[in-house]
Amino acid sequence: MKEYKRQHIIKHALEMYIQREGASEKDIKQEKSVLKEVEQEISRMKERFQTGCEC
Repeated sequence: MKEYKRQHIIKHALEMYIQREGASEKDIKQEKSVLKEVEQEISRMKERFQTGCEC
């Protein structure tokens, strides 16, 4: 599986997981931080693809 697709799966899973019932504010804050990191990595990958990198 390509890393780009893997990151998208992780992103979508985190988005759903954050919405679960019973999550503490601390958990949600940590999970949103991880989600932001994943989104940034996806953005970096998009930039590399646009410049012709076949990473």
